[in-house]
Amino acid sequence: MTPPSSAPSISREVTATDDDSLERVTGGRATGEISAARRLRILVIALVYSGLWAVLCNVVLELSVWIGEPGPALWKIPVHNKAMYLGAAVIWIVIMLAIAVSNRFWASLGTTLALTVLVAVVNHVKMGVRREPLYPSDVAFLSEPRFLWAMVSPWHVAVILAVMVLIVAAALWTGRRTSRLFPRTRRRESPRWWWGLLVVRGVVAASCLALLVSASHFNQPGNPWRNAYENQGAAWRFWYQILNYRDNGFVGGFLYNTDVPAMSRPPGYSETAMDAIAARYRTAADRINSERDSRVLADTNVIVILSEAFSDPTRLAGFELAEDPIPRTRATMAGTTSGSMLAQLYGGGTANMEFEALTGQSLKLFSPQLNTPYQQLVADHVTYPSAVGWLADTHRRIAVHPYFTGMYKRNKVYDTLGFEEFVHDTTMQRSDKLEDGDFISDQSAFDEVLHQVERSDDPLLVNLVTMQNHVPMSGSYHDPVDVAGVEKDQAQPIGAYARGLSYTDAALADLLDSLESQEERTVVVFYGDHQPGIYGDEIISANPALAPYRTEFFLWDSEGNSPAPQPLTSPIHFLPMAMDMLGAEIPPYYVLLKRLREEIPAMEGEAFYTPDGRPHTDIETLSPTAQQLLEDLQMVQYDFSVGERYALDDMWYSSAD
Repeated sequence: MTPPSSAPSISREVTATDDDSLERVTGGRATGEISAARRLRILVIALVYSGLWAVLCNVVLELSVWIGEPGPALWKIPVHNKAMYLGAAVIWIVIMLAIAVSNRFWASLGTTLALTVLVAVVNHVKMGVRREPLYPSDVAFLSEPRFLWAMVSPWHVAVILAVMVLIVAAALWTGRRTSRLFPRTRRRESPRWWWGLLVVRGVVAASCLALLVSASHFNQPGNPWRNAYENQGAAWRFWYQILNYRDNGFVGGFLYNTDVPAMSRPPGYSETAMDAIAARYRTAADRINSERDSRVLADTNVIVILSEAFSDPTRLAGFELAEDPIPRTRATMAGTTSGSMLAQLYGGGTANMEFEALTGQSLKLFSPQLNTPYQQLVADHVTYPSAVGWLADTHRRIAVHPYFTGMYKRNKVYDTLGFEEFVHDTTMQRSDKLEDGDFISDQSAFDEVLHQVERSDDPLLVNLVTMQNHVPMSGSYHDPVDVAGVEKDQAQPIGAYARGLSYTDAALADLLDSLESQEERTVVVFYGDHQPGIYGDEIISANPALAPYRTEFFLWDSEGNSPAPQPLTSPIHFLPMAMDMLGAEIPPYYVLLKRLREEIPAMEGEAFYTPDGRPHTDIETLSPTAQQLLEDLQMVQYDFSVGERYALDDMWYSSAD
């Protein structure tokens, strides 16, 4: 009988090793000593495996922007575009950083893939709802889990989390199964190697972090990552971000939308130049105002209603509704100033349209990476020039939004714009919901507006942003409008949306009737911010290019209206138009917008639109007058937003420094 040995066996030594440590190499001596050749071998294995894993993660992200298109999504990935492969390089750097920090190889791979799957799913869902990909600025929504939870079903969340857990578990299990191949060197057995490994990990982590920080400044002049992309053939499609992500890869498109200055400094910008512009429009304003009533605005309530996803679905081809969901609104539009608004996005962009209406500043003139001015620009200021500040001397300013206050940082932004009070979901007089709907009804929102008007002795500026017709909407109502011409999965959300519109239509008519019966005069600006993101590709393709970006608007006066159809219009013109309808005095800035409306009533990311509806993608094709007006607006908008605000007092008759 052989006496038991006091020395540990090789098998026990190996089994006790750390499963995922990169200190392990194939084989292993009983003493734990590792040869230089085997150290090199583990390094090569780690680099190869992590590189292949980065390619896998990149493919997952690429699929998220192609799934849903006709044909196999995998074959649509533009493998011929070398710029796309730089995305895998960025992901590989992330993986190497995780490995260097954690010293856990398979756990790092599994966690990276799990997070990649999550990002891919979120991107695909957002593209389906809003027809735009995931942006870096969307990280702000992580602070609003209530909103995110409302956008997806609990079942989908459970499935996504389960997949992520399974991926990480499989990676850890793989590491455990291969533990015998990768024994580690212990600190007490080889301290020099142990300390050397720490130094190597530190250098790798610092290098990866430096590269990622550099990537986060993608839009800075001379950035090496952007240069690398463009040297490999990247072509940025800022006017249509889905195409941008597809042509340049998800990672490339994502980096392109990282932080960038809101506007580039216009040539010739200076205090002297702004003084000249302000003097020109101040003279014009004095001439216009000499023929207008100086008191009419001070005695009039101004109510601006952004109606969530309000549009006329009967204008779209590809399906038919059994009934007209907005007959009262259609009748109102026929008898007053009305038309179609050009939205910047399909299925989203509410805060952007609200920003344009209140500030008179166009997203078209900002950097294309400025996806949400409220979050990326306005929230960084103490004050921001807008009609809210302009009306501060004559009106009480109230914002109403039947949702929680953090959405798009409205709790900060409304104060910055100059609102005195913010009425929201928990402070409204009523917060009723319709049937099985997820959001506070438009009837409750309109009742809140009426309540504010009736309780105030002073004229009001009320800015209402509704929520009733926000997605998701399938199953919200017991009697959705019947829809013909589409499959059931398309008919359900369209029918529910149409029923929601019919409720809005009735509630809006009641509001206008109530305001008409009030003693004080009231002007209402009503507009839909965007089309709902419920229409499939077949419906989208069956309609003209701009159809999914058109919504309805009208301007209404409680003292009487007359028909005044308008060309395709951008929200920057709504309040200047309301002042014209009232015959009220206007600030010089509104004179600039008034003149611009005569030449270019609408503009968005890709084009400027003249009154006849013709798009102009090249500014040189516009009239000399239009070009001069755009140059002036660009200077003024830069001055107000990120410049020195030289002309603010002269152009707005208000100080917002």
